[in-house]
Amino acid sequence: MEAERGRSVDRLVTFVDAVVAIAITLLALPLTEITREVAEKGLEGYLDDKVAVLVGFTISFFVIARLWWGHHRIFEHVVRWDRPLVVLTVFWLFTVVLLPPATALTNQTDPREQPGVIAAYIGVMAVSGVFLTALSWRVHRHPELTDGRDTASRQRLAGSVSSLIGFVLALVIGTLLPQVNYFALLVLVLTGRLGDLVERRLRRR
Repeated sequence: MEAERGRSVDRLVTFVDAVVAIAITLLALPLTEITREVAEKGLEGYLDDKVAVLVGFTISFFVIARLWWGHHRIFEHVVRWDRPLVVLTVFWLFTVVLLPPATALTNQTDPREQPGVIAAYIGVMAVSGVFLTALSWRVHRHPELTDGRDTASRQRLAGSVSSLIGFVLALVIGTLLPQVNYFALLVLVLTGRLGDLVERRLRRR
């Protein structure tokens, strides 16, 4: 039974990796016509037309990569699963899959005229951060789900919380200040740095 549970965790992680890979593939679909469009308009004309698409793709790609890495760290020592762990992972994956259409929506609107689109876009990321934090909390509070060698659960939880705070701050700033719009996500650099400092402080204790 223990071996079967271990294999089930492996299948869950493999499923997560596959869904994230598909989400990134969907994210890149608007760029598939780049060769034809550059040939028609030239590189400068293409960049003028697609700058919003390129910016949206770049931001969303690195956000998805960051979210995936957070999930990977949480499951690094997990060898057993329970229902809450699976349910939280499925809901988290749902937010990841929502990011490509949310990104496409931002490409079709001016964020200064429709701040609600910014709220939807960054809001999806914030909700994803909520589920990641809940997953980190679940693993921290239930060490029996791990291999017994997980000594960094508190640090990971602190990192998840700092990322969530960053997404919430970006949501507030980007919505209240439409002129800042998606660049509010740069606040994640600051909160990420603070999270690293907190993790190192906890590791020394």
